[in-house]
Amino acid sequence: MVLRIIFTIALLVFTQTTAWAGDAYLDNRSSAEELVRSLYNAVNNHDFARAFDYFASPPAKDFAAFQAGYEHTARVDVITGEVFGDGAAGSTYFSVPTIIKATDDKGAAKVFAGCYTIRQVNGPIQEPPYRPMQIDKGALKPAKLDDFNTYSLPKCDGAASEPDNALPTIDDAKARFIADQNVHCPKVQETRAGLNEPQVYKIKYAQEGASATDPLTEIELFSFNCMLAAYNANEVYYLSDSSGKELHLLSFAEPHLDLKYEDDESKKLKSIKVDGFTASIDLTNSEYDEKTNSISSFSKWRGIGDASSNGTWVFADGQFVLKTYDVDPTYDEEQNSIAVFSNGQFVLK
Repeated sequence: MVLRIIFTIALLVFTQTTAWAGDAYLDNRSSAEELVRSLYNAVNNHDFARAFDYFASPPAKDFAAFQAGYEHTARVDVITGEVFGDGAAGSTYFSVPTIIKATDDKGAAKVFAGCYTIRQVNGPIQEPPYRPMQIDKGALKPAKLDDFNTYSLPKCDGAASEPDNALPTIDDAKARFIADQNVHCPKVQETRAGLNEPQVYKIKYAQEGASATDPLTEIELFSFNCMLAAYNANEVYYLSDSSGKELHLLSFAEPHLDLKYEDDESKKLKSIKVDGFTASIDLTNSEYDEKTNSISSFSKWRGIGDASSNGTWVFADGQFVLKTYDVDPTYDEEQNSIAVFSNGQFVLK
């Protein structure tokens, strides 16, 4: 019997501290990735007996040699990825993609990547003393520092069984979001820490030119919170292509407005005209409607929402196109929107 178990990427981000300061105690064998995280927590706390005990077979000739291997290690930061499990002969074996950054006592960092195999002996067949999860083996090889910074995890046992047309995973989307938006989106740091999970939507559609008997194409839409302000939240979106292998950052067309007012407080509008288009990679207070395959946004220009803009982008043959756009440009404490774009056409005179 083969079990396939996929866990959400667990990212452990440590606060930079002085050497040997240690981290909050973590000893968790409830899951394979938590066991790997606990291993390096023990290393960071110089709790080498605990670290040594996590292994079913000693990774060094003896405990003294194991401890000596970390003599000049100040700390280890670790990222784990999708965990795959296979059950056989009374045990379940988990394969944990892992990448670590080891910093020595002089501040130099090296990166290693590879796979840990975790063994869990099935509980019903055990007798005292109980044997919890243990590390059966591990093989980490030198990697590039950029691999750690961009969340580039190795492939481990089980990953090769993915079909060629498999849709991108949440882990793939997180990696892209972290790599692309590190400067633009403050929420990237939360994603690094295992928070700020994306909203995921599956979209099925008939590609242009497809016959009535052709199967529908399935792609995925990922929505990440980018930043949060006093009265607005911004989101960015990634969409997989028709092959299911690539993720693309979406940009959204918006009319650019030339606004003129009769007063300094912008309470009374003198004129409004469209003088072009802009494109934005983020939307404000947006949400995806699965029934209409559309994304809508509502941007408050100030907290009470009397001045604002809102738009709707509808999915059409693999992309989102502007369908409607309204604006309320006056700060008059009233809601009086003006239609700019409707049903794919300009309506502003």
